[in-house]
Amino acid sequence: MASDDLATKLGIATYIGNGNGRSIQDIADHFGISVRTAYRFLDRLQAEGYPLTNEERRSGREKLWTMLDLNSDKYGNALPSSEFSYEERILLHYILAELKKSEDILPSFKSVRHKLATMLSQKSVAFPSLDYSRNISRKLFPIESISSISKIATKETQLIVKQILKAINGQKRISMTYHVPNKAAALEVENTTPVFAFFYDGGMYLQTLLEDGALRTYAIERIETVSILNDTVALKPDFDPCIPLTDPFGPFIGRERIEAKVWIAPEQVQYVKERKWPESVTIRDNEDGSAVFEAATYGEWEFVNWLLSMRAQAKLLEPEWLRRKVSSILDQTSALYHNL
Repeated sequence: MASDDLATKLGIATYIGNGNGRSIQDIADHFGISVRTAYRFLDRLQAEGYPLTNEERRSGREKLWTMLDLNSDKYGNALPSSEFSYEERILLHYILAELKKSEDILPSFKSVRHKLATMLSQKSVAFPSLDYSRNISRKLFPIESISSISKIATKETQLIVKQILKAINGQKRISMTYHVPNKAAALEVENTTPVFAFFYDGGMYLQTLLEDGALRTYAIERIETVSILNDTVALKPDFDPCIPLTDPFGPFIGRERIEAKVWIAPEQVQYVKERKWPESVTIRDNEDGSAVFEAATYGEWEFVNWLLSMRAQAKLLEPEWLRRKVSSILDQTSALYHNL
């Protein structure tokens, strides 16, 4: 990346982190770039592990971009926040991320990181996702402390998260009441084991392990009450809660695995390739400039929304049952407009 691009990228990271957030137009105007270019810089920052999020203003629909501040050495590179200015932490994050790309110096990199964290102080600020598998979305960050969500969560949600983290750390089962949209009565979830709380693309989620070994994902904002049970759960040594989070369309556990094959029009190929996909996704170029996109996902809702966002410039080839479902959605949408 050219030095001026690097300066702009790190400048944007600092700009949106200081204060209460910035709109995409604020960013474009401040740095003298187009809105489209501003979005590209934000995508690059997220790909490099900067914990960005956007929230809606309390009045109006304009979204504000800001930077989360997570406290976790397990998923990143914790260094004392009190010893560095905000601008220095932004730059340090970039330096560490670049150093970590070289496998030859990885042992020295880890040693330096550990010594810095130990020497300076016990208070830490995380540089999230640098240690993530390349298969895990860069929009996903673990929630391991209340301070990590204090800027984006209500007091009620923070109390719920506090109980969840207490149960996770103590390996305790929980029971909870969960609000399901469009249903009057709350869902009672009994004897489930919380294993991972995380922030993903503007929302907070909890992954739990059921008694039959199945995993479920719940939106934390919809959890109304949490009760910690007395019994302790011993997870299997080889259990890894991050494995289900490698889905290219989000960390949501669905009922049916979709082996999707999509034709992408030439006009959309570059756009699709620019997105940060996990290694499981393949994009095969055709001679006419189009491409065939293949991925496995459990996120039917998220996948279909992505597919339809490209309108007539993408066509689902497989599976057949989902082709029929998408066709039905388009028919219903068309009828909705024709009946105006």
